[in-house]
Amino acid sequence: MERINIPRMCGTCKLDPTDAVVAGSYGTWTLTYTAGEWGIDDGGTILILWRFATDWGTPQTQDRAAADYLTVATDGTARVRAHFDSKAHIRPWRKGVVLDVFDDGLLPGEQVVVTYGDTSGGSRGSRAQTFCEDTFEFRVLVNPIATGEFTVLEDCPEVTIIPGPATAVKAIAPTQCKPGEPRNLLIKFEDVWGNPTADFSGDVSIAAEPGIRMPSQLPFAPDETGIMSVPFSAPEAGVYRFDVTTEAGLATQSNPLECQEDYLLNRFWGDLHGQSEGTVGTNTVADYYRFARDKACTDFSSHQGNDFQITRDDWQEITDEAKASTTPGEFVAFLGYEWSGNAAGGGDHNVFYLRDDEPIFRSGHALIPDKSDLDTDRFPIEALHDELRDRDAILCAHVGGRRATLSRHDEEVKRLVEVYSAWGEFEWMLTESLALGHTVGVVANSDGHKGRPGASYPGAGQFGVYGGLTCIYASELTREALFQALYDRRCYGTSGQRIIVRFSADDLFMGMCAPDRHVSEVEFAAQVYGTAPIESVELFADAEVVAGYDGFAGRIPSNKLRVSWGGARIRGRDRAAHWAGNLQVDHTSILDVAPYAFDSPSEGIVGADAGLVMWRSMTTGDEDGVILHLADPDAAVLRFNTPTYNFMVAANDLQDMRPHTYDAGGVGLHVTLRRLPEEAPPTDVSLQWHGDQAGFVPAAYWLRVLQTDGAKAWTSPIFLRD
Repeated sequence: MERINIPRMCGTCKLDPTDAVVAGSYGTWTLTYTAGEWGIDDGGTILILWRFATDWGTPQTQDRAAADYLTVATDGTARVRAHFDSKAHIRPWRKGVVLDVFDDGLLPGEQVVVTYGDTSGGSRGSRAQTFCEDTFEFRVLVNPIATGEFTVLEDCPEVTIIPGPATAVKAIAPTQCKPGEPRNLLIKFEDVWGNPTADFSGDVSIAAEPGIRMPSQLPFAPDETGIMSVPFSAPEAGVYRFDVTTEAGLATQSNPLECQEDYLLNRFWGDLHGQSEGTVGTNTVADYYRFARDKACTDFSSHQGNDFQITRDDWQEITDEAKASTTPGEFVAFLGYEWSGNAAGGGDHNVFYLRDDEPIFRSGHALIPDKSDLDTDRFPIEALHDELRDRDAILCAHVGGRRATLSRHDEEVKRLVEVYSAWGEFEWMLTESLALGHTVGVVANSDGHKGRPGASYPGAGQFGVYGGLTCIYASELTREALFQALYDRRCYGTSGQRIIVRFSADDLFMGMCAPDRHVSEVEFAAQVYGTAPIESVELFADAEVVAGYDGFAGRIPSNKLRVSWGGARIRGRDRAAHWAGNLQVDHTSILDVAPYAFDSPSEGIVGADAGLVMWRSMTTGDEDGVILHLADPDAAVLRFNTPTYNFMVAANDLQDMRPHTYDAGGVGLHVTLRRLPEEAPPTDVSLQWHGDQAGFVPAAYWLRVLQTDGAKAWTSPIFLRD
């Protein structure tokens, strides 16, 4: 007897069109479900699901003229009702359109037609996912007998998401070299959503400082990765940057390059945290590492899937790809995973192994069908500490959806905290750890789910900001050297920019401990080479600022006023603060307005006139804002109106250019007003502070750098305490 094909009995589906889709474009897609031999009983359900990571426009059934309007029709006698649910099914297939069949059943051969982006009522269509994916799937599940048990259909339709035309050019320089040493400037193009694209033709012009040996103009000629390498050499010690422009008006400046005769340590850049489609991310593990190396042009990375979803086969794939992707001197991949215990068990922590072929010790098997190796689980976090203490492994406290419980700590194993990722800004992870007496270093990564480690744009979904980068000071680009540097906390994090930061206290470098050295005996030194002018450098003792540099101090105030807002609602999963609103200006006029630190095309200024500016904004610990050019700032009265905070203030007391901040509650929710100077501060600063100044006490000392474009850097502390 022929075996029953249950998925075929449940029906078939097809999508039209299935052509490649430009990321973030609008269109109309029709999915047709045809009932199988079982039909669908009255009370049955059809699910059309997307992966958790997608930011495809949310389908809606209420407004015919608005984007993402969805309609459903059937040729049967049953009625079908549609709604979108962000938790429609089991992760990673969380998001979906739920189709309820009622008032009759569907007979074999009867169809349900679902139209994404129905334009008949004036809608512009449905907005596609903003990031690239080889196989974006519409996964269709059917509950034909109304039992609540779903079957995945065969041959669920897929489309490929491809990048759009180039709208930005990026230039990545090495952060250090020796005089006369041959190096390469890397040039790439990105579309409006940050996807690397080779869709550019024309000449690229490069302006370099005198003495740099390189071509000044050449046609864009990418290699197989889509990147163009331009050889150069620097003639002598100094700090260099490269200005790149195109005839199409695209322009950028590279990150700084420091040229010196000798280096005690080298700087390496990477993203230690992200996921692929094996858990809740995008594309394969191999794709993940290829992007980090070839598209983001980083030196190291680590794949960090949620442990409760990693099967034995998945772990073998992750292990194999970490091995295959590592070439000493070129690129290093750390084997690792995200221990994803609930808060009751210790919360999220990243595990980084030194060696290949290490085992995975999960927090649980929640989404793993094979439970035969439950004895390898380690829960709560203390059980993981015990397991890793005698292994070459590092734990990093993380906050994404779940957050690490910082009080549950092991000094031997947990060496790092992640203060920034695509989920937001979490400086409190460092300050609260220090308040608990922990000795931890600082990293910043992406926890990207979009397959773009090292260059992780937020898109239009629930991720708040551009992903961070970690800079490691190490002797060489090998797994052993990088691992030792991370263990020694010889690292710092940025909000995604390659800002050069060097921080020391006499012979002590970031991450070092000197409990016998009294703070009054040392001199702190900081060198910062920015990717934009440096607004401030603050020296912290634990959580208190004890010294610093204000790039605006002593400068002539301009007629420009920056209004910025930021912070988060809570520390947990639903932390996003919504600031969509406006600023009304009375008693003077707005001459011009510019955006400040918005994170994606889904945010920003949506309208402005002489007395009003309007915006869309969401913050998850970070800052957004607007810069107003006013006819007479001293006469201005400002009325700030958002769902999160409202106030009215006269602007005549802002001439000193100090920031004036309003506390809005939550976790650092605030609004800040600051007069801007006529002349921008310098992009490079060198600073010294002696520890015998007032306020310097035994503590952990660290730096926070803020640029005028909103970018930040945070160093690992130097520990001058018992």
